[in-house]
Amino acid sequence: MIILSNTTEQTLLTGQSITFDSVPLHTGCAECHRANSNSVVLRCDGIYEIYFGANIGGTVAATAVQLSIETGGSPLPETLMVSTPAAVDDLNNVSKKTAVKTCAGYDQITVTNTGTSDVVVGAGSCLFIRRIA
Repeated sequence: MIILSNTTEQTLLTGQSITFDSVPLHTGCAECHRANSNSVVLRCDGIYEIYFGANIGGTVAATAVQLSIETGGSPLPETLMVSTPAAVDDLNNVSKKTAVKTCAGYDQITVTNTGTSDVVVGAGSCLFIRRIA
């Protein structure tokens, strides 16, 4: 199991992923994260539970922003998170939970700006990944 977070606010351009610089908990060896990187590698075959939550906003008022959890660079459609903040400094909470199955090992999980507008990700986001089977 691994829990990752970011300690500072980040602005993601389209296609960029959140960089995680804090590892509050890491047990076992099924999930691997390099310090200050944006991905978690799933090292073992199996089924993984993935949860992400964060406060997000935009750089333009009343413009929708979105994030998605991706595996191997492809967004998981069921993880699309959309927020339309009223003002530039507004942050709204978004979260998603899903499960993925890996058969070849070494899949990479990222949380990526899949929209067309810049996304502001507040400090303290949480990415939780756990191998369940």
